[in-house]
Amino acid sequence: METLETDILARSSLYILSLLLFVITSCGELSEYDSLQVKEALADSLLNTTESWNMNMILVDEGTTLLKLRGSRSVTIKESTRNETRISGPVFIEIFKDTGELKSTVVCDSAFYLPDDATFEMFGNVLVTTEDGKKLSSSYLKWERKKDMVSTPEFVTFVSPPDSIAANGFIGNTELTSYILNEGGGTTVID
Repeated sequence: METLETDILARSSLYILSLLLFVITSCGELSEYDSLQVKEALADSLLNTTESWNMNMILVDEGTTLLKLRGSRSVTIKESTRNETRISGPVFIEIFKDTGELKSTVVCDSAFYLPDDATFEMFGNVLVTTEDGKKLSSSYLKWERKKDMVSTPEFVTFVSPPDSIAANGFIGNTELTSYILNEGGGTTVID
């Protein structure tokens, strides 16, 4: 014989089970439209931008330090169409040989780093100094790290003691041992 309490318990259990079943079935996957809306909202969010103060960056490849970079502030922007880090200065970069020895140093006012291309663009009072005393100064310099190539279409002053040259345009390697200077319409290759 059923008691009143057993009957209430059975009905309550049935009610709770029905409610639980309803909640579970209503929590299905998002529609394709809803999923797209969520992705677009996340893509537009600030989650793709980071800011750092007193930035220190070290690039290492297979245990070898390739470069060390310091800047006062950096902003990294990652989107589907761009991935870049903007570095405010003064910016100080040390470039190392495969053996770990210092190859060159660069000082500039600001820089862009494009990691997908392994390219640095340096702006304002750019000064490259090699370990053997060569110096290159310009207002802009592009460094394609994987090619070990630096270039600028801007006016440069190049000092290779005891000589110095001024030109509009420069292409060379980071050790400044092989380069091309554009001198007023002609091109001079100095090795």
